[in-house]
Amino acid sequence: MVRSLGLCLGLWLAGCAGTFGDVEPPEVTLAGLAFDQPGLFEQRLRLDVRLRNPNDFQLDVERLLFDLEVNDRELGRGWTTESFDVPAFGEAVVPVTVVVPTSDLIQRIIELGTTQRLDYRLSGEARLSDRTFGTVPFEQDGNFALPKVPVVAPPRT
Repeated sequence: MVRSLGLCLGLWLAGCAGTFGDVEPPEVTLAGLAFDQPGLFEQRLRLDVRLRNPNDFQLDVERLLFDLEVNDRELGRGWTTESFDVPAFGEAVVPVTVVVPTSDLIQRIIELGTTQRLDYRLSGEARLSDRTFGTVPFEQDGNFALPKVPVVAPPRT
């Protein structure tokens, strides 16, 4: 009797692990970028990050932590400040903060030169409220075009 109860419990737990333990990571892309708090030593950037949930259940995200690379160089670390939900097969756009040393940001701008396209990589983890799933790692590459800035010729004298 005890053996069959133990066997049943073991099979039930194994079934639960297979049913509840499989979470596809969200697709994470940049949706916007702005300066948040300028400073002498560091810049706080505000990114709007779009998360798409490929799962057939809602993701209750407690915290999003990630590293941001631009043109194959590390730019900064980002995080969310509040929890949020991503509906099943849906998406959510959430604001995140990225802290970048001012000297690094200036160096990246100089390196850009006349480049009109930026390649980026977001890699990190979504910490889920449901402890069954824990954390879900993600890594996403993307790119965006910079707006062309018109060149103003100096006045003729």
